[in-house]
Amino acid sequence: EMMELITLEGGAAVFFNDAKGKCKSCGTDFLWAITENKKWIPVVKDENGKHVSHFANCPGAGEHRRRKVEHCF
Repeated sequence: EMMELITLEGGAAVFFNDAKGKCKSCGTDFLWAITENKKWIPVVKDENGKHVSHFANCPGAGEHRRRKVEHCF
């Protein structure tokens, strides 16, 4: 499976192939990408045609953030 390296508008390098998704909050179609830290992120093109993380422009991005777990010892 061939993965393409692209650089997001903010400078981060990510790899993506043909894995597609649809945002559960706003309905936007996106491509799944993998960061250098092996984390999956949704990527879209902005109004200027530049690749950006969908979290940067989704009105519901906060709903998809992982909550940090506090440990009690």
